[in-house]
Amino acid sequence: MNAFFKTLFGDLYDFVFVGCVVGVAALLVHFGQAQEVAYAVPVMLLAGAAWFAMR
Repeated sequence: MNAFFKTLFGDLYDFVFVGCVVGVAALLVHFGQAQEVAYAVPVMLLAGAAWFAMR
């Protein structure tokens, strides 16, 4: 069962990364910069993918 949860949810780094992306997107929308979310989120996702690839 532990392997199932590890596969489904990943590790703590995954949660931190997803939380940062959601947090930045929510802050941008809250402060009226919704158009910039379309540019910021893909850049953050690519940076996170590169970070995970180096780990």
